[in-house]
Amino acid sequence: MQITSASREPLAPWIRQNRDRIDEALWRDGHVLFRGFEVGGLPGFEDCAVSACDALYRHYGDLPLASASDNVYFSTPYPRHLEIRFHNEASHTQSWPSRQLFFCLEPATEGGEWTLSDGRQVIERLPAQMLERFRELGLVYRRRFIRGLDTSWQQFFKVETLQELRVKIAGSGHEIDAISENDLTVSYRTHAVLRIPERGTEAWFNQILLHHPDALPAEVDAMLGKHFRRDQFPRTVFFGDGSPIPAEWVRTIDRVLMECSIRIPTEAHDVLLVNNLLMAHGRLPYSGNRQVRVALGDMREVAA
Repeated sequence: MQITSASREPLAPWIRQNRDRIDEALWRDGHVLFRGFEVGGLPGFEDCAVSACDALYRHYGDLPLASASDNVYFSTPYPRHLEIRFHNEASHTQSWPSRQLFFCLEPATEGGEWTLSDGRQVIERLPAQMLERFRELGLVYRRRFIRGLDTSWQQFFKVETLQELRVKIAGSGHEIDAISENDLTVSYRTHAVLRIPERGTEAWFNQILLHHPDALPAEVDAMLGKHFRRDQFPRTVFFGDGSPIPAEWVRTIDRVLMECSIRIPTEAHDVLLVNNLLMAHGRLPYSGNRQVRVALGDMREVAA
């Protein structure tokens, strides 16, 4: 759904006054694009996020912070010439945002569209045998934190020592394999399909295309392959019993997500509000100085 203001109304108060309409659209369409409104820079964007969510999330370790308030993040730091594959934010962890907001400060010169794929439609189109196996087994994500290669485990988990990490994740389902302080692997078993009881529905909800080696761009696969075995890449994902997900299944998942997707070209001052439970998001390659900020809100837990 797109809502356009012809008179550049201030966005935050508009959201507060129309929250019921926005909430309905998020469940129906999975997203709302606000265009032509006066956002008011980063402080105004944060006010929009506060207005659209019951509570913002301040402790996400996978995105770098962009504001002193800790409520606004930079977008994913990823090479501009590569596509960010479809994923549901934080679905590889034990808690995730129900809502995610994106604010376009500066659009790309070319490309850089937001992409969204409806997880409800994906469920309907995936082969039944494949879907049932993912329902039955779930997934196990294996993340290898290697200093200098990705976000550090200290930044991701917001701790300083291995002892603090063990205490923090005790009982959460994470397993740690510590080679050293600078090379640590964490595994986590969770779902591939999310059940949403209050709506009586379910959605494809995971990060397979961000973690599976067979979904990597060829140049990234080749670069990592010079240093690691494929099952020891910094990010990998398996069925919940530890067995491999076949490459042809990954290709099918990629195809179905594309079939269920839309592209949203970005304009300056656009704000995109996404239902993260229903919609996987991504970003197309771009040129220019694209600048996007992100806010996360209304967290849910695995046990909820």
